[in-house]
Amino acid sequence: MVTHLQSINETLPGFVYQLQRDPRGKFHYLYVSDGVEPLLGVKPADLLVDASLLLGNIHSADQARVLEESMDAAARGVIRNSRLRMEHPDGRILWLQAHDTPRNQPDGSIVWTGYCYDITEQVRLEQALQDSEASFRAFVENANDIIYTLAADGTLSYVSPNWKEALGHPVEEVVDRKLAEFLHPDDAHLCDDFLKRVMANGTKQQGIEYRVRHRDGSWRWHISNVSPLFDGEGKVLKCLGIARDITKRRAADERIAYLAHYDQLTGLPNRVLFAELLERALRTARRDSTRLALMYIDLDKFKPVNDQHGHAIGDLLLHEVAKRMTDCLREVDVLARIGGDEFVVLLEGIESNDDALLPAGKILAELRRPFIIKTLELEISCCIGVAIYPEGGTDMIELMRHADEAMYAAKNAGRDRAMIFEPWMATDKSLPDSGQ
Repeated sequence: MVTHLQSINETLPGFVYQLQRDPRGKFHYLYVSDGVEPLLGVKPADLLVDASLLLGNIHSADQARVLEESMDAAARGVIRNSRLRMEHPDGRILWLQAHDTPRNQPDGSIVWTGYCYDITEQVRLEQALQDSEASFRAFVENANDIIYTLAADGTLSYVSPNWKEALGHPVEEVVDRKLAEFLHPDDAHLCDDFLKRVMANGTKQQGIEYRVRHRDGSWRWHISNVSPLFDGEGKVLKCLGIARDITKRRAADERIAYLAHYDQLTGLPNRVLFAELLERALRTARRDSTRLALMYIDLDKFKPVNDQHGHAIGDLLLHEVAKRMTDCLREVDVLARIGGDEFVVLLEGIESNDDALLPAGKILAELRRPFIIKTLELEISCCIGVAIYPEGGTDMIELMRHADEAMYAAKNAGRDRAMIFEPWMATDKSLPDSGQ
């Protein structure tokens, strides 16, 4: 995970982080990229020891709000976007934008994975522009962000010269045209509603994200804050917007979402994503009165490979194991890695027990074949426990437990086999999992 977070940070300004709130309510940084030191004057290594070196520097007026926003995002399972002020050790006050994805962990802790970057110039520009568009025309034309004004009907009456640099269109080809002409069709309605809120409420709206067409035909992601401009009678005359290119940030969002749901070694779904897919499948099975099967797969003789040849060889072996198992399944089946050498499979729409035992038999046969990893010939096998909905369990927890108990029964019966859960297996887990 750290390697992937480091690779993301190479494409972003600011810094990437993973922040954990443990079950006792204490915060710890699990990872902070090197970009935090030039921005905020704190060494990443020091933050891993004491998170308060950074969290304690959040402006006192923002601390309660930032905590509330973070916990609310975790409770609702949504991405958090937050502006905050940070006190730099040299006395400066910086405006930062924090963007992260919360994940609730089984032990009750919460982990936020995201990034933070400096928006001090942007905030200063927004504040300056609120006073008078005309007075700051020279200033905005030298800004990094695109400045624009919109009439009530969505016509662009002004765009700053850097539109051409950012999007390729000469300014004269943009002014007096509708903004919608440059928007992605899927985003045009969203932007129209956003503009109508500004015009109707007469209040600033911020944080809309949308795609804009570059002159070369590609799409760029932008984020805009839009404020109303009033006439002498206090009526909204037009809107003033500031847009920033966030194409790299959106790509990083997608990568972070991938990291949160997929195993980095095998590329398979992880425990979190598998649980979501299993819950969805169970809802469908209940609604349609259909059956599904859950396989719990535990590798035998894998631990000696790690012990004798090292984790690098073990990782390569796991990657090949995942490929072979995938080839044994239908495209609609779901294979996930949920632990070191533990895998699970979801089979929907089965009609008989044989529909589960057939792919299980294919997996057993494939994993018996020797693996050639570099110059080594390695032999392993596996035990497979199967629980079938509804007779083998009616919810995710019960199915997982019964599949695990069936897997232990397969171990007790001599390993290298698959067994379907039966009630007697619930009391027979006498064989310890030695990993042999």
